[in-house]
Amino acid sequence: MKRLTQRHAPSGSTLLELIAVMCIMLLIIGIGFGSFKFLDQEEPFQKATQSLAQMSKFALNTAITQNRGMKIGFEKQSFGVVGASLEGMSQFSLPANMKMFIKRWGGKGWEKAEGQTWIFGENGICEPLRFRFEIKDVDSAEVEFHPLTGAVVQ
Repeated sequence: MKRLTQRHAPSGSTLLELIAVMCIMLLIIGIGFGSFKFLDQEEPFQKATQSLAQMSKFALNTAITQNRGMKIGFEKQSFGVVGASLEGMSQFSLPANMKMFIKRWGGKGWEKAEGQTWIFGENGICEPLRFRFEIKDVDSAEVEFHPLTGAVVQ
């Protein structure tokens, strides 16, 4: 009879223990989420560089397939494929505080991009250029393009 009256401690967790574990998990998740917040911040030059790379590939492919020369024209605060009516190719506007410079192959130095063009030949070759995006007193980024592929050189 002694066996029947003997009680064993429950093997499950109490509600208080479960709440404590959940609080610790939420704290760890919160710290982890906060540490990855910097990934959401976009480099200020990334959008301009990606747009220029996309336009150069489009201009080069169009020049080859349509057997005619294409151009990317540069204005004071924007650039775009001349004669293109596709969305995203016709024009990209730089942020107000950003300036753009071009360095031509064999050139002496950086020139303002305003009023210049980048030519893509129907034979699949473009002029090898380097571009410099600057935000005054903040930072700058340089990008070089391959003359055969029109892609960014890493």
